[in-house]
Amino acid sequence: MIEKPPNKALVTALGLTVLILFSAGSAAAGCPTKTDPSADAPLHMVVLGDSIMWGQGLKQERKFWWRVKCWLEDKTGREVVTKVMAHSGAHLDNPSTSPAKYTSSDGEVNLPFPTVNQQLDKVLEHYGQDRSKVDLVLVDGCINDIDVSNLLDATTAPEALRQRIPGPCLNGMHALLRRVTNSFPNAQVLVTGYFPIVSTETDDNVFLRQLVKKISSNKDEARRMTDKQMRDRLITISDLWYKVSTASLAEAVDRVKDELRTQGLPSRVSFVEIGFSPEHAFAAANTLLWNFMFGSTNLSGVRKVVVTLSFGTAAYKPNDDMRESRVKSCNQTFKKPKGVKETKEEKQWREDHLLICRYASLGHPNQMGALIYAEAIKGKLQGFVERSTQKLESTRAATP
Repeated sequence: MIEKPPNKALVTALGLTVLILFSAGSAAAGCPTKTDPSADAPLHMVVLGDSIMWGQGLKQERKFWWRVKCWLEDKTGREVVTKVMAHSGAHLDNPSTSPAKYTSSDGEVNLPFPTVNQQLDKVLEHYGQDRSKVDLVLVDGCINDIDVSNLLDATTAPEALRQRIPGPCLNGMHALLRRVTNSFPNAQVLVTGYFPIVSTETDDNVFLRQLVKKISSNKDEARRMTDKQMRDRLITISDLWYKVSTASLAEAVDRVKDELRTQGLPSRVSFVEIGFSPEHAFAAANTLLWNFMFGSTNLSGVRKVVVTLSFGTAAYKPNDDMRESRVKSCNQTFKKPKGVKETKEEKQWREDHLLICRYASLGHPNQMGALIYAEAIKGKLQGFVERSTQKLESTRAATP
């Protein structure tokens, strides 16, 4: 069962509240807790997934998984030990294409590997025989298996997309969740959903039109479409993506819960729906997603023309926290290999992915969007907090 997403007024009020909290306490790298958490009985939290779960473009203290960690320490009085494997670009399972030869230790660099299943493998190796120690798993995944470019391609056929989404988002996530619940018998598991990227509230600006045309440029259908037709198609695609991916992920969770109940086990898996409204979409008036810096910068008419004609090469930037360090990592990761002769196709793939990498934050939750994610997750963890607090009290009572 899919829960009704938060209404516009609720999200707006929440945004104002967390903005005050954010302004007061986000500067420090550590958790802004009043007391030091106890290390007597630490909680173990595992973070698996793609760029949304990683927190693309955000400093660590602003990522939603970090805020959840800090909140848990504050509420339970217990230290939270995190194992974060999520990174930008991760697929759920092995993609059929894309070279695996490129690697990076920076989660900001969008690479398909390690996949989310491979991330799980690494966590299992880390814990070995102590897998029962894991208390909480946050996980997402499936948008990269669909390929974000398909969601920004005006020629994507809605019906074909509708049929494609359940493969990774339902079947792929279901298989992953079965592995997670079997691997960590004591863990509460939360699956976070996605959001509409483009909406009727998205600004109809020249930059977005150029991006869409660039993605769709090699297709005859795109050449026959007007700007309005492209925009309408993108809105349809984005709305369909949100609704079908949400339903698919929720059903994957329900299937696993039913399987656990059949075994007489607690149904310890939950789906966290993210209720972004149309005005929170990319380039909307109250967007909760990273945008270009031109939104807050007065560009001259000449520079706007330069940017438009040379998309991806002009000197304009995303407005995220990590853009400078990410560009350095992207340049290092996708630099031309020494002593290796590239084919034309290999060079094009590398250069395309270098460009994508530099602008990878666009369309991801910004500081306020990440706060909304954190609040949605907290709402699913009230019972978990109570049990965790009781466990610490029991541990202390049993200690001589």
